[in-house]
Amino acid sequence: MRLISYLKNSIKPALIALTISVGLPLITSCSHKAPVVETDVEKKFLDSFNKTTKLNYPLYTSTKISGKTFWIYIATEKELLTINCSPVTGGVTPDKNIKFLDINCQYENSSFDINYVFLKYSPEEKNKERDIFRKTVGGTTLYQDFTPTAIEILQKTYYAIGDIVSDTQDINFFVIYLADIKNGIKITFVIHRLDMEQFLLNMLPSDEFYNRMILKADGSKDIVNDKYGIHIEYNDISLVDFLREQIVSNVRSKVSEMEKYKTEELKALDNLDEILLRGVYEVTTKYQFTDFSFVEINNVITKDKLSFSKARLINKFTNNIPISSPQESNL
Repeated sequence: MRLISYLKNSIKPALIALTISVGLPLITSCSHKAPVVETDVEKKFLDSFNKTTKLNYPLYTSTKISGKTFWIYIATEKELLTINCSPVTGGVTPDKNIKFLDINCQYENSSFDINYVFLKYSPEEKNKERDIFRKTVGGTTLYQDFTPTAIEILQKTYYAIGDIVSDTQDINFFVIYLADIKNGIKITFVIHRLDMEQFLLNMLPSDEFYNRMILKADGSKDIVNDKYGIHIEYNDISLVDFLREQIVSNVRSKVSEMEKYKTEELKALDNLDEILLRGVYEVTTKYQFTDFSFVEINNVITKDKLSFSKARLINKFTNNIPISSPQESNL
């Protein structure tokens, strides 16, 4: 497969907060047996991975296919995350509007059930936050970012996946599990195989590719000195679980973009119903998922509930109909 020419520059310098949570059951109980290479495609990946650009530090790599999920465990003693700082003009926080945002999406009885909390700062609260910010960190924003090591390893991994992706037609997901075994930090990327294939063929822009993956960063003492992922029980990720988490990620991304670039629009927003419905529509359409009948949305604060049938959802966004429109309500 011909890899995209800009692959080495395509790693998005995404900010990674350690509080990002992923509901996929990525880790369960421990296994005391080191993983073994069981399939030809795993061997081909490892051979390709070891032949690509040599790095000046050791990597410990193992793979495991569980059902239709291809796991790639890569351990290093170098740091994967770093704390960066960004000075803010005037020594105050940016114009933040969102005080708290929490979204939970479940799938039961052919229905996507979404509960959310959406709170915005009052003017008085925003002034108080600015004062605290100025006194504690002096107008500097701290954030987590990938280290050059993490970027190098991802580039190397993508190249190796490019050599096997045509041999993985029966695989649904790739999980890239990067482990800092010195500090007990991990970064996990869950990627749909078709997204990976389109990205490698230069058919999917890098920003969209990173928006579609499910990402988690956190820490655990079990990771320390674990060169081959023996603390992991590798499981098969279902499409429904992936879609649930991508719906949440999709909506969070939209709200974040509004906070950065559309503050007036965000200030006028009283709830997330419209954005949540669009998120469900975009994600299910993107992956051609039709095995649902309803979308149920519950605003935890106001207790307001909204129920949409699949037909109503498709009609709404196919014809760009507002929620309050009589035409939309007839379905």
